[in-house]
This record gives sequence, C-alpha cells and structure tokens, in this order.
Amino acid sequence: SKRFLHVSDHTTPHVNYYDKVQPLMGHVQSASQKHYVPQTCVSLDEMVVRFGGRSQHTYRLKGKPTPVGYKILALCDAGYTYAFLPESCISQAKEVPTQGAVDDERLSMTGRKVMHLVEQLPFDTHVFQRVHG
Repeated sequence: SKRFLHVSDHTTPHVNYYDKVQPLMGHVQSASQKHYVPQTCVSLDEMVVRFGGRSQHTYRLKGKPTPVGYKILALCDAGYTYAFLPESCISQAKEVPTQGAVDDERLSMTGRKVMHLVEQLPFDTHVFQRVHG
C-alpha cells in the first residue's frame, strides 16, 4: 500500500488549488518574515518551481531554464524570498485575498497580486516599477 504525507486535513474542501499545502507554505513564509527584515529596495519577480508530475496548474515556458513547473510571484531582497504567492494558469482569481489596497477594483489581477505582496512588508512603502521588455 502507498503512504502519503498530508500537511493539511485532506477531508476538508479546498477553495484554492494550493490549500493542501497552505499550512506548510504559511509556516515557511512566516518563518522567512520573522527572521529577516528587507532593505529599502526590494524586487518582485516570477520564479518557476520545477514539477515533473501531472497538474493542470503548471505553466509551460519554452526556452526557459525550468520549462515546466509551478509559477510563484515572489517579493525578494538580496536573494532572500520574503513573501510569495503561487499562481495558477486556470484559477487566477482565487489566489489573492481581497483586503486593503488589494480590493481596489481599478487594479488588474496582476496589480492585486503585487499589492498583496507589498502589503506584507514591515514598513511603509513607496512602489517604483521598472519593467524589462
């Protein structure tokens, strides 16, 4: 018989595709924020976590070092991931909690994701953007 590691109650219905691993992700993120204070300038970038199984939530990115995997939007400083948010190519609207500036209807879904991560910084922020084409 096969044995599986469960990090959440597998009998509870899930809202987001990543709810099963949310307890583990939440622990990693809170530990990251507890043990590090980011500097004045931080960056926001996408990262891809390699995945070789079958999932409808993975991205396929041709020509990238990691061509197939889960996409994660991350707030980083000096190589340290301070906050992150998983993304799905099929259920994008459910990933961002709606509270504070994130609930602003004028923001696109990408803008809401950015604001969700920025609001987790431990200090007042000014957002500057530099987009690479």
